[in-house]
Amino acid sequence: MTDNDSIKAEVLRAFEGLVDASKALDPGRYLDYIDQEKFTGLGADGKVWHAFEDLEKLISAGFQMVQKIVSLEFSNVKVTVIDASTAILVNEYRQTILLKNAGTVQQAGGGTQVWSRSGNGWKLVSISASDAGPRAEAVF
Repeated sequence: MTDNDSIKAEVLRAFEGLVDASKALDPGRYLDYIDQEKFTGLGADGKVWHAFEDLEKLISAGFQMVQKIVSLEFSNVKVTVIDASTAILVNEYRQTILLKNAGTVQQAGGGTQVWSRSGNGWKLVSISASDAGPRAEAVF
């Protein structure tokens, strides 16, 4: 196994841990995968998160609204190694969630994550998301 293959495997394991935390609706464990000092990101709504606290508020509030993750599937996952301490993971996703108010939400889209080696593990330093919902008014 090459160094790049080893790094890809490590990042995929970290990603799987993040997904498991999402499915368990465990915001604390989910947020443990985020580098609190270096984090910045972009949500599917086009709003930026300039600090860990911005994402923390969103994740904590969002997880509290969900009764159950009905399904959460990732496809077209690819890890690109930049160097020994940086990798980019891109994916497409599809999910169905049951809200505590009994409503059901279906979402699909894609994401880009920048992972950075932190000690012996990997932490997210950036996330960006896209929503694959219909866009009748889109100009491009």
